[in-house]
Amino acid sequence: MRLRCTFRGAVLTVPNAERLLKSGPSATRRRLRRRLATIAGQDAGWSLHWLKQAGDELRPNEIVALLQAPDIVVELVCAQRAFLEEVLVSGGACAKAGARLAAIRKPAKEASPMPAAAPANDLLLKLTSRHRQDIELIKRLQSELSEQHILVAQLRHEIAMLQDSGEPSAPRAGDRKFRRLKREFSRHFHPDSRPPGDAERERRERVFQEFWPIVEEIERS
Repeated sequence: MRLRCTFRGAVLTVPNAERLLKSGPSATRRRLRRRLATIAGQDAGWSLHWLKQAGDELRPNEIVALLQAPDIVVELVCAQRAFLEEVLVSGGACAKAGARLAAIRKPAKEASPMPAAAPANDLLLKLTSRHRQDIELIKRLQSELSEQHILVAQLRHEIAMLQDSGEPSAPRAGDRKFRRLKREFSRHFHPDSRPPGDAERERRERVFQEFWPIVEEIERS
């Protein structure tokens, strides 16, 4: 009769009768129990035969040693990857149930690779870059708005001076300048000259919406 008994842990021992009964087929369990009781009552116990040596690597489901008794062979099988660190009972010797046969060492854990940079870091960098671009755009728009404020103030002043002078040609000169201003302002800031969704169109809309009412107010004055 041949039985297979797996083991894991830091020590390899001779399995007891209960464990061997669970390893055998149920149909032969009664006969196996009687045979194991006979082996337990004998001084000789199990004869040990090593298939591996100290220092060998043990692979899962690999037979490490055999325990032999009349009519029974027990295969001691490693259940996980390990190393046979030290043999405590030499081959050919006899051992009884529970005897320590060898020390087992688990392989050292491999150092885990460094984790990749979190996607959140990339997102933060993108947001920071976008924030800087927005700040630069705001500063540029503020500068342009300031220039337009100055232009409108100058035009108001010129129209007021022409109106106060009372000269017949003054209104016509003012009208020509004003019409030129409207054309230039519309050419530079009317949003319809840019495609929908364009960032420049949005910028022009803000400027146009702020200053066009002022231009119309001057025209009515």
